[in-house]
Amino acid sequence: MNDNIKIICGNSGNFQMLEKIGNDPNYIFEKDPNFEVLTLFNENGQIINVNSWLECANYVNGGWISNKIDLINGEKILFLICCFFISLYYIRKLIFKNKRLS
Repeated sequence: MNDNIKIICGNSGNFQMLEKIGNDPNYIFEKDPNFEVLTLFNENGQIINVNSWLECANYVNGGWISNKIDLINGEKILFLICCFFISLYYIRKLIFKNKRLS
């Protein structure tokens, strides 16, 4: 996990401080004016902006990533497949209807 933190957040942080935070929900991160704000994403598509290396490392350690992964939306794919086959059915029906009339 430290490799992901170094890639996403950089090398300029204190890993010992990260271990002290743990899963403390009451910890308040301080904004670092020298840290460029990063946008992180989780697997549900939620977005968070982090303002310090420590905050970034904490979220990356929790599974957040720096670039949005285009997750496959199964419902959308199923909808498009159904639309394709319904369209194909009506086109086929229209073609055979025209052949019968001829």
